[in-house]
Amino acid sequence: MHKMWMDWKGSSNQIYFEQRLDEYRAIWQAVAKEIGARFTVLSDDLWELDLDGRKTMIHNYQLEFDNPVVLHLAGNKPLVHRLLREKDIPVPEYIVFHLSELPKAYEFLEHHRSGCVIKPANGYGGKGVTTHVLTRREVRKASILASLYSHDLLMEPLIPGESYRILVIGGKMVQAVCRRGTRLKGDGISKVSELIEAENMELRNQGRQILDVDRDCLFTLEYQNLTLDSIPSKDQELLIKSVDDLTRKQVEVRTVYNETVTDLVCDSLKHDAELAASVINSDFVGVDVITTNPSIPLKESGGVVNEVNTTPALHHHYDVNREKYPQPAIQAISILLKKQSFIREL
Repeated sequence: MHKMWMDWKGSSNQIYFEQRLDEYRAIWQAVAKEIGARFTVLSDDLWELDLDGRKTMIHNYQLEFDNPVVLHLAGNKPLVHRLLREKDIPVPEYIVFHLSELPKAYEFLEHHRSGCVIKPANGYGGKGVTTHVLTRREVRKASILASLYSHDLLMEPLIPGESYRILVIGGKMVQAVCRRGTRLKGDGISKVSELIEAENMELRNQGRQILDVDRDCLFTLEYQNLTLDSIPSKDQELLIKSVDDLTRKQVEVRTVYNETVTDLVCDSLKHDAELAASVINSDFVGVDVITTNPSIPLKESGGVVNEVNTTPALHHHYDVNREKYPQPAIQAISILLKKQSFIREL
């Protein structure tokens, strides 16, 4: 079984929560030390923090937030879309269909020729998700994959922009992170294709993965009104790719956030994220947003709240090379311990 797991991991080049067990143990041990709590190992992946008799348990990355009803609601993506839309929060246009209803998906594709995303209507972690779907054959293939995880399938158009996660704890935004795409600067002379090739020469010399002119690249250029033949002005910054997964181009790509951008989030976007958490009644949630500019409202940028994820993974929220733990971990644990204090007083 272990060999099968490692083979699967090796083929996908992804790091899953089960492989972060040591990292999360170290995070919670550091948090316990910081706040003066006792850290107790109950089992390999189950730990307890005790601060003056107030206790909370942790299972790897999972904390004692949200009840099963909230978790079930959050997992129902079409329902969440509908509830958010009723609160005037921008969400993607979408359809829900079954594998036996492919003509419905074909028709949706005809109205969104720049590409679509097909995913399980219930799911997480990129499982069963295919992006940049452009043909009927790809609709069929993506739908079959998604159907392995959910009977109900969700189809949305591709949304221009980069992926942001706004972390909301106890009803308040505490941090925002971004999956930064690849950027290049124009020189006023070279075409976009030539800028990419020059960058690839540097990457080859460094023994690193080169930039492919794939569907993500072409879509990303298109919404900036650029093509491979465009000549950007000198020092013009252009986004070349929004997806940083170089191994698997469009199937089950897991979002890896790599830059803290809390100060870039405008009040309107902060309000949308906090309202989204309130709508599903979650105390610990990552509100996932796609936008070209987080400093302006979603209605101005054309961005959307594309998912609301309970039990968000905190390893996205710190730099392991210079921090012992994510700062939001302290806030999360503090809320849980205060709840225990309140219960004891009752």
